Amino acid sequence: MIVFAAKVSVKKVVAGALAVGAVVLGVALFVPTADTMLVQTASGEIDLNSKLKNNEQRVALLESYGWKVNPEPRSEREVQIPKTFDDTYQAYNAIQLGQGLDLAPYQGKRATLYTYELTEYPTGEEGVIANLLIRRNQLIAADISSAEANGFVHGITEMPETDSTQ
Repeated sequence: MIVFAAKVSVKKVVAGALAVGAVVLGVALFVPTADTMLVQTASGEIDLNSKLKNNEQRVALLESYGWKVNPEPRSEREVQIPKTFDDTYQAYNAIQLGQGLDLAPYQGKRATLYTYELTEYPTGEEGVIANLLIRRNQLIAADISSAEANGFVHGITEMPETDSTQ
């Protein structure tokens, strides 16, 4: 049997514990977590359930679905989601459900609406925008829309066919 004995002072124990704590803290700060990373699907799109903490992540989300946007939002404003949905909100939520989002759990809550101007739209239409509705860094609704007289609204996961007549 081998016995090892060492004389250790309280100062050495405290210094060792602080050194180990500093290393653990340093590693924890520099290793990205699932919370800070954007998760990409097999097809390269960013998962709509990824946390979106800054403008670069919001733009990256839109670009991952093929949308070319001005990188600075046209507007950023706080909105109140109605406590009860009328027919318009029901139809809008149907679009969200079609892309894996659901606005219903956020009825009566506040969220931030980020609006981005598309620099090009596949059919050549001008004035098309992308809207991202975010609550606590979580995407809760997203759409591509046109406010023209014959305008449209669809999800960001839906890419229309290119207009071949141009």
